[in-house]
Order: sequence, then C-alpha cells, then structure tokens
Amino acid sequence: MAEYQDAKALVHTANTAIDAADGDAVASEMEPYYASDILWRGMHPFHEQAGIAAVADTYWRPLKDAMGPLLRRPDIFFAGSNEIDGFSSTWVVEMGHLMGTWDRPWISLAPSRKLAFLRYCEFHRIEDGRIAETACYVDILNLLAQSGRHPISGTTGSVVLTPGPATHDGLLYDAHPEAEGRATVQLIADMVTDLRANKVGSPEDHMTRFWTPDMCWFGPGGIGASAFFDGYRRGHSGPFEDGLEYVTYTEHVARLGESNFGGFFGYPSLTVRSTGGFMGLPPSDVAANMRIVDLYRRDGDRLAENWIFIDIPHFIATQGVDILAELGRES
Repeated sequence: MAEYQDAKALVHTANTAIDAADGDAVASEMEPYYASDILWRGMHPFHEQAGIAAVADTYWRPLKDAMGPLLRRPDIFFAGSNEIDGFSSTWVVEMGHLMGTWDRPWISLAPSRKLAFLRYCEFHRIEDGRIAETACYVDILNLLAQSGRHPISGTTGSVVLTPGPATHDGLLYDAHPEAEGRATVQLIADMVTDLRANKVGSPEDHMTRFWTPDMCWFGPGGIGASAFFDGYRRGHSGPFEDGLEYVTYTEHVARLGESNFGGFFGYPSLTVRSTGGFMGLPPSDVAANMRIVDLYRRDGDRLAENWIFIDIPHFIATQGVDILAELGRES
C-alpha cells in the first residue's frame, strides 16, 4: 500500500526533525510536515490546541526544556485506514517512550533529576501530504511513579516500565497485506461491540471469545499492568466494574490496523460515574469523561496484548480535583 508507506515516511521524518530540535526550534521544524491549522488533541493539562505554534509552545517546548534532549524509543508503528469514517482517511500510529533526563520542572511538577521514560502514543491523520490532525496521549502518572510519586491511592495493577510486544515485531516500517490489517480491525470492532453490550464489563465468555489465555494488559499510571484472565480481573476489570457506573460511550475518532497490530482512540471514549471508590475517589454523581487509547496485538483469531492510555488526570479534574496542580503546589 503505497499510500500507507508514504504516510509512514512523512511521520517518521517529522518525528526525526522534532526530536533533533531544541525547544525554540520545534515550531520551525514542524512547518514542512504539519498543516498550519493542525488540530492537536492532548491530555490534561494540554487539551486541544490549534496550529503549529500552539502545539510547539504548549507541549513540545516545555517538555524539551525540562527533559531534553529526548530520545524516542518506539515499540509500535503502523498505518491504516480509519474504519470509523468508512476507511476513507489514512492514519499513522506510533507508541513507545520518550527518554530524557528530567532535570527541570515540567507543568509545575518537580523534576526527578534522573533518567525518565514518558509513555506516549500518537495518532496522526495524513491529508494532502501533511499531518492534519494528531492525538497525543502521554502517561504523566507513570512518569511520576518512576520517581516514587503516587498521587493515586490503591493502584490495583503492577507499576512497571511498559514493555513493547512480546513478539518484538511492532515496528511495521515495511508494507503488509491489507487483508491482515482489516482482520485485526474487525476483531477489535467485534470485541468493542461486545464490551459495550456488557456495559464495559468483561464476563468470562467475553474474555474467552476475544482474548488468549496468556493475554497481557498494560494499563496507565494509576491503574498499572496485569496479565492472564485472573490477574486482569484482579488488577483492572474487577475494580473498574465495581468502582464505576457506566453512563454511555462516545464513538471513537479513529480505529485502524495493519498486519496484526491495531487500535483506536476516543476523545472521550466513555462517560462514567465514580460510585464505588474507583482509584480512591469518593462516591460521586458527577458524570465524567474518559479519554482513552487502546492498542492491540492480534494472535490468530484472538487478542494477545493490549496497551492502554487513559487521561486519568482529566477524569479526576472533572470531578473537582486537579491532582497535577496539587502536586505542583507541593513541589
């Protein structure tokens, strides 16, 4: 698929230019590759930004000033057509860690003064040879946990430096048959449909239908990672289902796949209420949004690995507590 290969090359070249630039030069390095009016969707506290200058000044410059130079360490890279819009738009996805030495404050958070790994996942929509739209999810809570700061009480999974695919084949720089990617997207879509029918619950028949027994679930900071059906139930799905009341879902912005990798993002994906003390939150009647990314590795006709980003700081902020601001005041 020449279109996908061209899109991958564009994103790879753009990221290489951004990575090499210092904070003051990021905007000019973005200009050849990004649409001037790019729509950029970030997590709390960045939120939506419009235009190259806003993206550079709000996200890239402060991050590079705090932790630069940054080394990009991707684990997953693929392209595909968006199933949500009838496969009419082309997107490129990259996930991994941005590695740097966190020596200066970032978004009012005190530095660790140690090597730091910021989990990231980017979705880029390509239009007319430019990046026209980006979703950039970063895991700030996981970053804080690396330096011993745990603003969320009662983490139910394991706090780990998130690994890439067990098969070590997630960087799809070469072309792959379209049919394999469509099969991955269809499996993900079927799983999501079944999950929604269960009001975002994961009963045993759902798990055995869609997941391999040795499945791995690499969740965001504040929740953590789990593996295998019993571990997943203890580490994520049980506390999630017991602590939250499902309200509704919002259709994903993009859902795509290539070969046996695929995923989606929503902005938001779900609306829920914290009725049972989820992540230590008091019971609340507030309907709060969750912005979510899910990436998957397919193994035959089942899903084997899942990497998840949830904008937990935003979810908690909508209920009246800005945990990042609180941490900043304590610094």
